[in-house]
Amino acid sequence: MPFLTPEVSDERDACATYAVQQLEQLRIAALDLDDAQLRAAPTAGTLSLGGLIAHVAQAVVRWLHHVYVHGVAEQDSGLAEVSFALGFDGFWTGEEVPEETGTQLRDRLLTARDLVRPVLADADFDARVPIPDAPWFPKELESWNVRWVAHHLVAEVARHAGHADIIREHLDGQIAYALNARDVGESFDWAEYAG
Repeated sequence: MPFLTPEVSDERDACATYAVQQLEQLRIAALDLDDAQLRAAPTAGTLSLGGLIAHVAQAVVRWLHHVYVHGVAEQDSGLAEVSFALGFDGFWTGEEVPEETGTQLRDRLLTARDLVRPVLADADFDARVPIPDAPWFPKELESWNVRWVAHHLVAEVARHAGHADIIREHLDGQIAYALNARDVGESFDWAEYAG
């Protein structure tokens, strides 16, 4: 079941494996939902699964693009600048949902997921990545190393995958174990593990 990652061999593999796994958890949290359900904000907050998918896809691709530009030689990665085009503009916080179908949003998330390994595989983890200009980043620092960025990606996506779990449970009572099982054609029942 994709709920657990496979074993990893080193730091680079761990960063890529856990980032991909958490992106998969976000995808699975939205499994089988229609467009209206993806736009729903069923908790006291304003986050929706569609909004989270847009935000995470955008944030991951932006960070990976920074790593690509500052820590990866283009000839090493086999990627091109066009690989980082998501197809929508603006800044998505998780509250707003772009005017896209669930299929389009899921495709954006898969684009982000599929960039993780090629970018991190060829990145120099000691290369410096300039800190983006945003009010939540420290003003006294000019850059972070790629290693920090890779670990930050894992933490950031995991935080939002947790948000997604809560939203999904509010929508229809489905939990991550059951959704992970369903995603691979299996079933899960807590009663089998009680006792």
